[in-house]
Amino acid sequence: MLERHLADGWRHEELRVEVVTLESILGAHAAPGFDLLKVDVEGAEAAVLRSADLRMWRPRAIVVEATVPLTSRPSHREWEPGVLAAGYGLALFDGLNRFYAREDEPVLRERLAVPANVLDNYIPYACARRAGLIGEG
Repeated sequence: MLERHLADGWRHEELRVEVVTLESILGAHAAPGFDLLKVDVEGAEAAVLRSADLRMWRPRAIVVEATVPLTSRPSHREWEPGVLAAGYGLALFDGLNRFYAREDEPVLRERLAVPANVLDNYIPYACARRAGLIGEG
């Protein structure tokens, strides 16, 4: 991956960071049945998801980045079987992320299946910033 980024003109800096398991993070900061788990770790999704017991933690919804970084190539095949086996069903793929809801939450799964759209009356960040509705951050 690094070689590809360098070939595309990207720069890099090497940093040493402590790596911890998702299980240890959840153990320190969550309670079973929390609402949302979002996994976006630039290609390490399989390792992160394997590092926690989803059956025990049972987040209501899980959203996982599901493409090879900076591409539209799918990456979910290596980690999705574990999510499905933990009792989740796919609700939506938005082109980048896959959205899952617990099998015992059919209403949530149905709601997650509809992507953000014009009927939500949302204001895109760039428009809200230009209109002065939010400050620069």
